[in-house]
Amino acid sequence: MIKICSALAVLALFTLASIAHADGTDWRNHIIPSEERTFDFKTVAKGATPEHQFILKNPFLEPIHIGAITASCVCTTLHFDTEKLVLKTYEEIIITVRLRGDLYDGQRSSTLTVLIDQPSRTEIQLNVRGDIRADLNISPQNVIDFGNVELSQEHARQLTVTYTGRNPQWRLLDALCENNFIRTAVSNETARSGARIFRVDVSIDESAPHGPINSHLILISNDTGARREIPIAVRATVGTVIRVSPPSLFLGVLSPGEASPRRNVMLSGTQPFRIEKIESDNPAIEVFLAADADALPQLRHFIPIAYKNPLEGEGSPENGVMRSAVRITTDVPGLTSMFYVTASIRPEGAE
Repeated sequence: MIKICSALAVLALFTLASIAHADGTDWRNHIIPSEERTFDFKTVAKGATPEHQFILKNPFLEPIHIGAITASCVCTTLHFDTEKLVLKTYEEIIITVRLRGDLYDGQRSSTLTVLIDQPSRTEIQLNVRGDIRADLNISPQNVIDFGNVELSQEHARQLTVTYTGRNPQWRLLDALCENNFIRTAVSNETARSGARIFRVDVSIDESAPHGPINSHLILISNDTGARREIPIAVRATVGTVIRVSPPSLFLGVLSPGEASPRRNVMLSGTQPFRIEKIESDNPAIEVFLAADADALPQLRHFIPIAYKNPLEGEGSPENGVMRSAVRITTDVPGLTSMFYVTASIRPEGAE
């Protein structure tokens, strides 16, 4: 059985009226904190189109409707699911912004405006910026993607940095990564047709643990200021990994003794797997796992979940919120996963 500390067991649900201050804007911080509304791509090589994701979540009982999402500069393009413009409780929308280094160069900035028109009208502004350099070319351009790699083996890739600027002293000095399992080495330069070319060897150490790698490689040049650092994304999936969608399943607002409808959680793996066991620390949570679900390994499993809220005085959740962990055990050694089931509890007699 799964043990959860009391701090995790309490998850507050609000109405907008309960948290809005006199200026009517503070509730936006619950959708996306102010410190997450700005992103700096720093130095971007010509031809590259790096991406960043802004995630907006609805922690309120009322649904949120997004009327429009726009960008102030044509140097950026936006991608989002148009089916997700109505966010119910605990739902989220991912806004991916791409900086168009393939079409533009120089210092660029763009403001993304998210117009919310229900339940209260307001705007949230997101900001990106970057320095697109015409004298730099990097291959691969946007990301070093190892894909799905085997556990306990070393895997290597190469990155080429070409400088075509007028500074004869320009050098690539180092390559650093925030992930301790990523190894790097910068080779000496070679010259070709007036360009200086540097090679960066990037490898995943054989001791890298099971799971995804989403990191950044920072190339360090002898430039000054912000131009000194050139970030490149590094991605990999080590071994078999399970992704859970949604990672937190909201089952609705329930009265004492009321049962929720069944709602599905999707488990997807990078390799086929079987589910051997699903456990919850809350006996009122029902998991409807088909009897033959473990007959053959599958890439995807759909698991129906439901919850019956106990009557008051019979173990009904405290603080008006139920939050419980559900743990999955598979037939792949060491491969487990977990997601949360939540519900808001309506006091007896409340409408």
